[in-house]
Amino acid sequence: MSYVAVASVGGSVLTSIIGGSSAKKQARKQRELQKAMFLSNLTSQEKLKYEELKLLGETERTKILAGTLLGYRVALQQESTKRLKDTWIYVVGSGLGISLIYGVVLVGGSYKKG
Repeated sequence: MSYVAVASVGGSVLTSIIGGSSAKKQARKQRELQKAMFLSNLTSQEKLKYEELKLLGETERTKILAGTLLGYRVALQQESTKRLKDTWIYVVGSGLGISLIYGVVLVGGSYKKG
């Protein structure tokens, strides 16, 4: 065998080893990059889910508050209606009482004159 052939084979093997080492480093970098992208994607999805749950919680809280306010308004209207009815009963009763007293005073006054 000639020295040129041995040197050529040796150079080829050396180049293959260096190229394999370089490819191994590149593959490791690619795996690390893919891992980082995957973790970033998971973190992003987790944050989005958290915000979605937070928003749903706020929506439910708003619905409960709106329902409570509606119930309170209905209760106030019913109480106001009851009080208004009670007021009319009081006004009518007072008017009848005053007219009865006024009538007694008028009849009593006419007996004194006559």
